[in-house]
Amino acid sequence: LKYFKETIEKTNSFNTKIDSYFEILHLGLFSKDMEILKEYFPKIEVLIKDSGDWEKKNRLKVYRGLYCIYNKDFVQAGDLFLHALSTFTSYELFDFKTFVFYTAITNIITVDRSKLKLEVIDNSDVISCINEIPFLEKFLNSFYDGNYAEFFRAFYQIIQVIKKDFFLEKHCNYFIKEMRIKVYSQFLQSYRSVTIENMAKVFGVSTKFIDDELSNFISQGRLSVKIDKVSGIIQSISEEPTVDRFNNVIHESDLLMNKIHKLSKLLEI
Repeated sequence: LKYFKETIEKTNSFNTKIDSYFEILHLGLFSKDMEILKEYFPKIEVLIKDSGDWEKKNRLKVYRGLYCIYNKDFVQAGDLFLHALSTFTSYELFDFKTFVFYTAITNIITVDRSKLKLEVIDNSDVISCINEIPFLEKFLNSFYDGNYAEFFRAFYQIIQVIKKDFFLEKHCNYFIKEMRIKVYSQFLQSYRSVTIENMAKVFGVSTKFIDDELSNFISQGRLSVKIDKVSGIIQSISEEPTVDRFNNVIHESDLLMNKIHKLSKLLEI
């Protein structure tokens, strides 16, 4: 680290300087030193901003994406990885298959179904190596196709990989929770009501498991459904922003009319 800093101070070469910055970020990422990363990301971004070196700019997206994973910002990480997918050259960090895995994991919980299909599942770069990545193809396709029993089996295997991953293991519980909410939401959006028993059969789990899962996420305000314990039915709570706005306008109009009525009486007096 000392010598890279000295090189940056003494050299006038753009390439030497920027390569030194990358090496410092490399050290920061693999030592998980947030102070180094916080200090040197802004510096390299200023240096690279006005350059025409697109290879370095795309490489920086991968580094920045990993930094976002550290900060549990999967939205930005997924977006950066998608933009770098076709131009990946950061083999000093990991191989391309690992990068595809990170791209899929960060995007599956942050983008909608159509974007997941278009930019990840059907992406030619992903297709080129997905068969070499254990369980990933089944995980993505079973989620998109709504094959939820198979999804849960693949999900379990993916979790085992994440638990051992250098960059992702810290956020394993977060990923598990967000993925469960995402898959339950996707299933329930297709129905106005469904029985707990039918949902349990679709997911290949017990009715108690589904009841406990949904009750937990409903209480946290993460699922817009309610459970009728007597009939064993899960009912969707429709969120109609237009209706809500209409009701608010009526309410505000009533208040305004009351004020005008009181004002007219005062004027008469």
